[in-house]
Amino acid sequence: MKRKMINTIVFFCLLIMLFGCASDEERIDVSFEISNDIKVKVTQVAKDYLIKNNCGTSESIQVETASITDHLVNASDGISKPKDIGQVVYKVNFKDKSHVATGLPEVLIKKDNNRVVGFTVGK
Repeated sequence: MKRKMINTIVFFCLLIMLFGCASDEERIDVSFEISNDIKVKVTQVAKDYLIKNNCGTSESIQVETASITDHLVNASDGISKPKDIGQVVYKVNFKDKSHVATGLPEVLIKKDNNRVVGFTVGK
């Protein structure tokens, strides 16, 4: 009986080691298609957020350069509510003018309601 219990515990420990080591970021499938309507709405929400927070002007933020990717929210992101940690959101990045030292922040937008949940520092 003890041997069976020990074997079961060892088996579960091995499973945890094999499948638990990959981070959540690696498990996300970032290949996705979004409709043009969603892309336009999400891009506009991100642009409005940046303008509202004095990160750029309507002339400096070029909507046509926006790229949208999936992003797993983590604690190092600048988020407004801790409950958003661990959720997959859209990350909108605008190309900035080349003479600027730091890029525009990347805006994090919730997929289900197009609400801004935070930002990450631009590159």
